[in-house]
Amino acid sequence: MNREETIIFLQDDRKELETSLENLFPEDFVTFRVLGIWKIKDVIAHLPGWNIELKKSIDKLLNNEELWFVSESEDFFNKIQVMKRKSLTVKQVLDEWKMTFTELIERIRKLTNEEWEFTSKYKWKSGAPVTVKSLFGYRKKGKGHEGYHALLIDEYFERDYCDCERY
Repeated sequence: MNREETIIFLQDDRKELETSLENLFPEDFVTFRVLGIWKIKDVIAHLPGWNIELKKSIDKLLNNEELWFVSESEDFFNKIQVMKRKSLTVKQVLDEWKMTFTELIERIRKLTNEEWEFTSKYKWKSGAPVTVKSLFGYRKKGKGHEGYHALLIDEYFERDYCDCERY
């Protein structure tokens, strides 16, 4: 994907998650465990951390600095991001998510074509080269990061054993 296609993909992915959240009540965010021990608020709470980390990672990669998540598990990072936002309200978490997403998209837009295609000396666990473009190549079940979480939330509310009313 080129840069503009990636931006559109990320925005569409985000819209999927917004759609999954739009009919929820505020208490739903802190009630339903949709991903292991994570409640909906926790799922959203780790996203600003990734938006910030990806924005920083663009510059690190362009300076040919190694990115920690290329070779390490992101589980600890995710837990820290959730814990950092435990005391925030649902609205504060949602607002930060929106703000950091906007900032990330703005950073991607400012990249030149050469920067977008930049290949570092590092490799992903798969052996593929780490490029700026590849920072945004996460896919699971055909979805990006936020779209995948939308899918998990939607599946949670569609399960037969969920005795909850969403709408």
